[in-house]
Amino acid sequence: MSRKPLPAPTETGVLVQSRRRCCICFGLNRDTQLKAGQIAHLDQKSSNNAETNLAFLCFEHHDEYDSVSSQRKNLTIGEVKQFRTELYESINKAFTQQVHFGEITTPASDPFAGSWIRVGSGEDGAELNFTPLPDSFEGNVQYYVSGLALYGTSRPYGPNLGILEFTGELIEGCEIVYARPLREDEVTTTWLRFIDGMLEVTEENWLGAYGMNASFRGKYIKAV
Repeated sequence: MSRKPLPAPTETGVLVQSRRRCCICFGLNRDTQLKAGQIAHLDQKSSNNAETNLAFLCFEHHDEYDSVSSQRKNLTIGEVKQFRTELYESINKAFTQQVHFGEITTPASDPFAGSWIRVGSGEDGAELNFTPLPDSFEGNVQYYVSGLALYGTSRPYGPNLGILEFTGELIEGCEIVYARPLREDEVTTTWLRFIDGMLEVTEENWLGAYGMNASFRGKYIKAV
């Protein structure tokens, strides 16, 4: 029996939402590179063409996901769906940033722009990057904030990774507040405050917000 092809609108929806990034590559390694791959049926039933049952996977991970192994635990459908959700959220944030054409205006000197490195947190490092958005600094300073936090760098299978990405407004010249929805009515709130040449980050209701046990809390110094 021949395999029923995906309806064109469904295929387009998966490809556009994933931007041809493999959700397993992203979920396991935060790999955001374009991949040659295929659209996989997560329940492994080719007749189920519901978009919720589909994900773009690179060739290697598609073969791995469809294989049966008695030697090790295979990737589960729940894992892959969670990876897909995380990928779609990150792509949506990245691709909805404002694009400027032609000449743009940015501040000549910005004490907050650039990379900040967390200090005094043992083996679990973190870095935050602040990019001033063009033309936004005259009375309404906004930054694109992105960051990576590690938890458990000495773990045998590698550390957990925490990802932070958002656009925020500088309040009273020293603070950016980010409230991110978690589940149902819950939110996690992150405060980023510039104090005496340092960056101090505090979080409320943070567990699992940016990655399992990964947190951005602490004090940072600006990278030279």
